[in-house]
Amino acid sequence: MLAILASVQTYTREVGSTVAGRARSYRETFDEHRFAYLLFMPTLLFIVGLIWLPFLRGVWMSFHAWPLLGGQEWVGLGNYEYLFGWQPFITSLTATLVYAFTTFLQLFTAILAALLLKHQKRFKNLINGTFLLPYTMPPVVTGAIWLYLLNPNVGPVFTALTEFGILDQAIYWATEGTAAMAVVMGVLAWTFWPFMFLIILASLENIPEEHYETARVYGAGRIQQFLKVTLPQLKSAILVAVSIRMVWNLTKISQPLQLTGGGPGYDTSILAILVYRFGWLQGSMGRAFAVGVILLIVTLGFILLFIREFEREAGAGG
Repeated sequence: MLAILASVQTYTREVGSTVAGRARSYRETFDEHRFAYLLFMPTLLFIVGLIWLPFLRGVWMSFHAWPLLGGQEWVGLGNYEYLFGWQPFITSLTATLVYAFTTFLQLFTAILAALLLKHQKRFKNLINGTFLLPYTMPPVVTGAIWLYLLNPNVGPVFTALTEFGILDQAIYWATEGTAAMAVVMGVLAWTFWPFMFLIILASLENIPEEHYETARVYGAGRIQQFLKVTLPQLKSAILVAVSIRMVWNLTKISQPLQLTGGGPGYDTSILAILVYRFGWLQGSMGRAFAVGVILLIVTLGFILLFIREFEREAGAGG
C-alpha cells in the first residue's frame, strides 16, 4: 500500500512539474512574441466577429422556429426532424451530392487538356489562354450565355440540331429533372474545369523527362507511362484540385439558380438553393439555418476524407 501511495505521489509530482514546465514555456513564448500577438489581435477579433459569432448564432437559430419578421420559438430538433421527413429535402440532398461529383468530370477534362497541351509545340500560349477563357468570366455571365445557347425556342444549339435532322424537335430540358441536372452539371463543368487544369498542368510540367525516358527504355507504352509515371506524380495535385473544387461545388448556387431556379420541383434544388428558398422566399430562418448546418456537415465529411488521403500520401512520401 505504501508503495502504491509513493508511486502516486511520484506520478503526481512528475505531472505537476510537466504542467508547470509547459506553462512556463508558453509564458516565455508569449513574452517573446507579445508584439506580434498584439498586431494579430485586430485580425483575430475581426474574424471572430465576422465569421464565428454569426455562425454560432446560425446554429442557435436552427433550433428555433425563427420567422424573418416576428418572434422566435424554441423547437429543439424540430427543424431537422421536419427536413429528414420531408421528401423534397431528400431530393435536394441527393441533387447536392450528384452536383458535387461534377468535380470528377472537371478533373477528367483538366487532365486530358493538360496532357494535350504538354505535347503541343506551336501556339501553346494561345491555346492555354483559350482554355482559361470560361474561368475568367463571372459564373452569372457564363450561365446567361448557356441559358441562351440551350434555349429550346431560340437557342442556336437546338435550332442547328433540328435543322440538320439530328433531333425531331427541341428538348425542353428545364421541365425534366434528369435533363435539367445534366445541363446544370455540364455548364458547371465547362465553367470551372480550367481551375483544375492550371493545377494539373503546373504539376505535369514539373515531372522530369528522365522518368519517361527510363520508362521507354523498359518498353513502356503511352498508357503504361501515364499509369506508372504521370498519374503517381500527379496524385498530390489531383488531391488539392479535387478537394478545393468539391467544397466549392457543394456551396455553389449562382448557376443552378440562374439556369433552373432549382426546378423542376426540387430536382435541381441543391442545399444552397434550399437555404435561399427557406430563408428569403418563405421567411423561415430557422429551417434555412438547419439546412445550412446539414450542408456544413456534408462538406466537412468530404474535407475529412481528403485530409485522410493527404495524410496517407504524406506518409507514403515520407
